[in-house]
Amino acid sequence: MLYLLCGDSMKDNLSPINIFDFDGTLTNDTWPKFWVWTKKFGYSVEKRNDVFEKALAEYRKTHFGDPFVTFYGFFTDLLVSNNATLSYDELMQGEDYIVYNPGVVDFLKSTRYKNYIVTCGLKDFLENLEIARFFSDIYGTSAKCDSDCLITGIDNVLTHDMKIWAIQDILKQNNRKNNDCRNVFYVGDGFYDMDALKFVHDNGGKAIFVYQPNSDGSMSYETRKIYEAINIDNIIDFCCVADYSNGSMLYNILNRYD
Repeated sequence: MLYLLCGDSMKDNLSPINIFDFDGTLTNDTWPKFWVWTKKFGYSVEKRNDVFEKALAEYRKTHFGDPFVTFYGFFTDLLVSNNATLSYDELMQGEDYIVYNPGVVDFLKSTRYKNYIVTCGLKDFLENLEIARFFSDIYGTSAKCDSDCLITGIDNVLTHDMKIWAIQDILKQNNRKNNDCRNVFYVGDGFYDMDALKFVHDNGGKAIFVYQPNSDGSMSYETRKIYEAINIDNIIDFCCVADYSNGSMLYNILNRYD
């Protein structure tokens, strides 16, 4: 089945495009590492934790709306309430805590195709990562800076539904109509990738759901529930471990091997 689907996509004779979510898709953790700097305000957010979750929950009692808007609003208020700014050196300390999924860097170095990131994560952080040079463009939430190039808060939040806009902009960059996803593969790992996965699948591309395996290689119960919710209308073309190593299922899919 894998080889037939990949083979069909190549018949379109359109340049292949791979689009990736970031946290949990290219990395082994869904928790974003660009908030490590909040340690100077007493938080330890190298990974998800109860102290931070409680503080965010309290914030959301008086701030409502999209989960990503309130998520970033919490951190903006943290800077504003402390009359503080954030340097890019402080921001990029988070790179030290990133662990990429197996084979990611080698895959990006060797792939012949255009690769993009579309994420609700912080674009300013992603664009300064070591691996940023392997991507044709990166779409995400943007920071607000002062005249000294110090971050004062969040400017525009890329919410999960706006991922479709980002994909359409990628299509425009590649001289395509805004719904022509033939030979476009979108790789995501979570519920907030559903809109993007569905858009690509419904418009001729391939929707790929990846996951972190249990010790026996299986999918966890929590991840399976997410997968089933996303795939309720059978929009997922491929489901596999987030392993980009040479010869893995995901590696073969993204390279259109048939």
